[in-house]
Amino acid sequence: MPEFPDLVVLARSCDEALKGKQISRVQIAQPKCLNLSPAALADAVVGQAITGVRPRGKWALFALDRGDILAINLGMGGEVRLHSADAEPDLARERAVLRFADEDQLWIHFWWFGHVHLVPGGDLSSHPQLAKLGVDPLAESFTPEALGRLLAGRRGALKRYLLDQRFLAGIGNVYVQDILWHAGLHPLTPARDLGSADISRLHRAIRHVLDEGIRWGGGPGERDVWGVEGRYAEHLQVGYRTGKSCPSCGTTIEELRVGSTTSYICPRCQPDPRLAAR
Repeated sequence: MPEFPDLVVLARSCDEALKGKQISRVQIAQPKCLNLSPAALADAVVGQAITGVRPRGKWALFALDRGDILAINLGMGGEVRLHSADAEPDLARERAVLRFADEDQLWIHFWWFGHVHLVPGGDLSSHPQLAKLGVDPLAESFTPEALGRLLAGRRGALKRYLLDQRFLAGIGNVYVQDILWHAGLHPLTPARDLGSADISRLHRAIRHVLDEGIRWGGGPGERDVWGVEGRYAEHLQVGYRTGKSCPSCGTTIEELRVGSTTSYICPRCQPDPRLAAR
């Protein structure tokens, strides 16, 4: 599933490639991905030009020149890819296709649970999913103090809250692995038990790992609008490296289940708080 760094990379490439392009036609192969009918979507967006693209959590927001936003979420994974006029989309695979006045095309594909939604007037507070998103973890307003307030008094495991989109928008099970390792925190650490030093390390780790994901062009299997694949998978520290050596201490990396997700940890660098309590 694409996460925040992957959406930053995708949105930046879309902004560069698509800004100023006018939508001339819309083809919808999967109507259930829309929040209105295909005809209503076409009526709303055809004739509008893209004025910019930005990320919000796990969404890419395409601003249109009459104030609307076309919001795209790739769900469990997929692609947003620019193609020339002579390419022919496979509508058994592509979920939606935007054709532009200059004859370029944008193909939108996702595996499961993706969305192509129109937000009239650009009012994100009116959208049932976007309105509930938490803070952008790279925003200036996301300070160690803000993170501490988010986690204060929370009884559950720390990882649960880092993945909760209502708290922080965009972190998923790829980037959270190295975030917790850099912070020296076990995923089952009760959030309310974190001290100020823990919070500061966690805040630095969040910023660092997400910046690294952006720097390397996105995570495993993720691509920008031109199809350039991200390389962050080459720089994972403990994530998805079961049986390998911890890059810090050499201890064998282990995996464990945390709720419905798999976690990858160094048991020495990230001691289990349950063992310390015995």
